Amino acid sequence: MFFPYGFYGLDGRMMFLLLLAFAFSMYAQIKVQTAFARFSQVAAASGLTGAQVARLLLDRNGLHDVPVELVPGRLTDHYDPRTRRMRLSPEVYHGRSLAALGVAAH
Repeated sequence: MFFPYGFYGLDGRMMFLLLLAFAFSMYAQIKVQTAFARFSQVAAASGLTGAQVARLLLDRNGLHDVPVELVPGRLTDHYDPRTRRMRLSPEVYHGRSLAALGVAAH
């Protein structure tokens, strides 16, 4: 089929850049998941959970009013600036691995 203005109005260069950005984001996602899986097998010497590390870092920076909450999903960890809440996935919230502590600290 012929598209006189490209695909959805995008020319070839723009399509290439979009595909390149998509490929890069997929590569980054795979790298994050692989690293998380690898370091989930390594126990942290501190024995702290991800939730404890997040709370410790927030408190040390004067953010006592920011709660740390459990959110469903895998690697769905995030800070919500609208409600000022730190949300950690179960693997990170309860986890005692280097991966859990790294994600919580990040």
